[in-house]
Amino acid sequence: MDARPKFFSSHLSRTERWVYGAVTVFMILACVVTLWPIYPLFGGVRPFVLGLPFDLFYLAAILVISFSVLLALFIWEGRREARARREGRDGGAEAPDERAPGDGEPDTSSGAGAA
Repeated sequence: MDARPKFFSSHLSRTERWVYGAVTVFMILACVVTLWPIYPLFGGVRPFVLGLPFDLFYLAAILVISFSVLLALFIWEGRREARARREGRDGGAEAPDERAPGDGEPDTSSGAGAA
């Protein structure tokens, strides 16, 4: 099993690379807009939005949008892998473990190791 994240896989299609790249860029931007040069632009208490000071609403909106983007990515990956399994391709699921004799289990056929 490959331990690298899917984003760094060399077996991604153009669409998969675009989706992973777009989500990565969005999440970086979501972090950047909460830092010093940008956040003070929206850091005022007034106006109130949905009963919240604008700076709190701004942060809550970024949090909700980030969660929605990650949830959409999770659902998209699940559907893509299910479709790949239906079509007979390996969609990330490993094949059942079929061990050869002697791979982790003592060989009892020759009597070796028996006390």
